[in-house]
Amino acid sequence: MGRTYHFECPYCHYRAKVSGGADSGSHCEVQTVVCRDCRELLDVFTKLRQRAGVAEKIRFPGFFRPEIPPVVLRDSAANQRLVWQKFPPACPVAAKHFVEPWRDPGRCPRCGNFMEKNGLPYRLWD
Repeated sequence: MGRTYHFECPYCHYRAKVSGGADSGSHCEVQTVVCRDCRELLDVFTKLRQRAGVAEKIRFPGFFRPEIPPVVLRDSAANQRLVWQKFPPACPVAAKHFVEPWRDPGRCPRCGNFMEKNGLPYRLWD
């Protein structure tokens, strides 16, 4: 079960709702990244559990909102085997943006000071 936390910078008051590092659910794994072009913290897919023989690309919905956790819902097919597919971290706004992994405790993407984490998870996702 994955967890999403509130992170806030005490100096510039930037807020983000992210996992704070690598996290996983039953059908996906995410990594918190910092996009240097957007100056944002985002959770992106690193692994996705899909049906065997299906070559899908991750497509971000047109209504992309970073506060919605990356939950993957699949219909249950009894005869389909599920396999893990890996993806390189990429910014959901533009794939050409420069992203790098971010872990708690980490620095604010806007001002460079350390971010503070709320002790309780904001959301539990699977």
